[in-house]
Amino acid sequence: MPEPAITIQRVPVEQAGELQDELGEAYRDAFSEAPYHYGDEHVRLFTKRFGVQHLRAGAALVVARAEAGEVAGFGFGFTMPTGAPWWSDLTGELDPSITDEPEGRTFALTELLVRRPWRGQRAATRLHDQLLNGRHEQRATLTVRPAATAAQHAYASWGWRKMAQKHNPQPGSPLVDILLKDLRP
Repeated sequence: MPEPAITIQRVPVEQAGELQDELGEAYRDAFSEAPYHYGDEHVRLFTKRFGVQHLRAGAALVVARAEAGEVAGFGFGFTMPTGAPWWSDLTGELDPSITDEPEGRTFALTELLVRRPWRGQRAATRLHDQLLNGRHEQRATLTVRPAATAAQHAYASWGWRKMAQKHNPQPGSPLVDILLKDLRP
């Protein structure tokens, strides 16, 4: 039996906040399994962060919905502000040409997830591409756990490259890889 179809839709920024609870449930579902094992505390941190981040300059949200209307996955990010702490707490040194953040240079892809029933349908690829398509920034960045092998393989196939490692500020957070992708030739 074929998997149910999904549709990908860009959500206007002024409507993104209305989806916070739905996105939180998708976040809970997608990250409850290995290697994350996120629980209620992480979902609360996500919804609190999202409540602020969706109002940032350059914020963008794309949502995958199943035929029945439930959120199958989503991608979210925003233009990184000058002086953002993204490049702090690195495990090694990086050239300042990478870590300096002039205004509008980098898009931070902070969330890209697909719930289990809809995996294997290229939903992550479609979300990724729609989120990054037409961005005005020069490059994009994200963090991913080294143990998240499926995500690591997907990002590599989409042209992302590892630049460094750091600890995210979440409670008990493990080491994560920081990846970069050029958005313009």
